[in-house]
Amino acid sequence: MSTTDKMLFALIMGCSYILIGMVQLITGVLKALSEANISGYTGYAVTDMLFIPPDIIAGMILILIGCVFMYGASEIHSGVHEGIAYVYVGILLSLIFAGIYMLAATGDLLEARLLKNEDYAGWSVLDALRPEIYLGVLSLLTYLKWKDSFEVAEN
Repeated sequence: MSTTDKMLFALIMGCSYILIGMVQLITGVLKALSEANISGYTGYAVTDMLFIPPDIIAGMILILIGCVFMYGASEIHSGVHEGIAYVYVGILLSLIFAGIYMLAATGDLLEARLLKNEDYAGWSVLDALRPEIYLGVLSLLTYLKWKDSFEVAEN
């Protein structure tokens, strides 16, 4: 893989994470304000189609991961070879948070199917799908493709 491919991947992932994180943050703030009877948040079709829940903290985490990817892309674009490390750290952060939300989804699945909890009546796997999971799958696929190309420069 060339550094141009890694830069392009970091740019696409960085923009995706920042955009989805901003949507998640803004909808989370609107929901919090509506619960305080300040605004009339009722949900949006776009956020429902992309499985983006209104979550302020998760939105900030997505923005942080996106910034790591974007910084890596800018370093690679500037000719700094160590910028690739930021791309790998972005992939690692993405995988960590995807794993956390996969564990939470597994807990929900066990709660719904094994324990037959009434609070989870009608629950499906799509109820647990979040941007952290499907963006994490893209990072996982990329990691599996690039895992042998990680190199440490010798001086």
